[in-house]
Amino acid sequence: MRNNICAKTCFFSVLIIVFSGIIFSCSTARFSQNKIPYKTDSLYVEIEKLGKELTLKNKVPGVAVAVIRDGKIAWIQSIGYADLASKKPVTSETIFNIGSISKLISAWGFMQLTEKDLVKLDDPVDQYLTRWHLPESEFDRSKVTLRRILSHTAGLSVHGYGGSDQGIPLLSLEESLNGKTKRNGETVHLISEPGTKWDYSGGGYTLAQLLLEEKTNQSFAAYMKNNIFLPLGMKHTNYEWTAEMMATSATAYDENGNPIKNRIFTEKAAAGLQTSIKDLAHFAELSITPTYHQLNKVLKPSTIKLMETPVHPSSKEGESGLGYRFMNYEDFRTIGHTGENAGWSAAMFLDLPTKSGITILCNGSNGDRVWFPIYQSWLKTVKQKLNIPSNL
Repeated sequence: MRNNICAKTCFFSVLIIVFSGIIFSCSTARFSQNKIPYKTDSLYVEIEKLGKELTLKNKVPGVAVAVIRDGKIAWIQSIGYADLASKKPVTSETIFNIGSISKLISAWGFMQLTEKDLVKLDDPVDQYLTRWHLPESEFDRSKVTLRRILSHTAGLSVHGYGGSDQGIPLLSLEESLNGKTKRNGETVHLISEPGTKWDYSGGGYTLAQLLLEEKTNQSFAAYMKNNIFLPLGMKHTNYEWTAEMMATSATAYDENGNPIKNRIFTEKAAAGLQTSIKDLAHFAELSITPTYHQLNKVLKPSTIKLMETPVHPSSKEGESGLGYRFMNYEDFRTIGHTGENAGWSAAMFLDLPTKSGITILCNGSNGDRVWFPIYQSWLKTVKQKLNIPSNL
């Protein structure tokens, strides 16, 4: 009997050891599989080399890159410094301002208004407003609709905004729309007949920002945080420079590599978003493969597909969907957006047919000199997937 008990004890001990070994073996295999692509992926190696060379050459301290394949984040790469003085490295959660990519993301909030039936895409926007109205002109302001605003076909003025130094009290939206935050005093007004041409307008997005605040009785930043970012799991994204955001933010650097103050914006929808490469890459995933589960009722997949559909008219100067821009760099058509503010530069390129994408964030005014060669390297891999010669 004692021998049987001993035999059983030994048998179970062996089983436990074997089972533990299997678990350890599996977990090690998973860990190894997660690590192998980083070392063998030629694009990862090439971007790592380019990033180190280009940041140094162009006085841009840091760059964060995320590559998406088959609709999912393949890897994230952080290169260089978030802050030169302290030698703080860039990480996947370092905060960057993303300039005009803000428009693309704010468009999700505006489209949510249509899903909630608070606004109609093709109704005159001015009829919803009480705090401010489009000035009368020779053009028909009743044709200024949300669809046209988001696609830059509304005929509105003000290309972009420069922002103000952090610490300076911001003017109101109404003051901005009246031109007080523009150095040349440019108001938001009609400069062409709505629906007749494509003309990029940050002013239109400021008007849409006012529309959202009026229809929800909330500040734009608070609405976006509670109704878009948190439901999507974007915990490091905000239209406000909160203390928490500042603690993990990169420092902005000018063309000469000198640190500068962050810019703050009344016109948050147009230019004022802060985010991390991790959050922006997740947003890119959702743009490529929108699923009900991951969208968490923020938008319907059909709404995102509509946003990624061209709105006419277009022109040689540009073509847009609703928030999403169609871009032709290196004779290859992608969808997404780029963004530039003093001390910051960013880009997001998506190829929907191959479910591929790349997002790039830089903390320097010369950042386009960093992200464009990185984009070119990524594009070669997409063309290979499509069997397109790389010289085309």
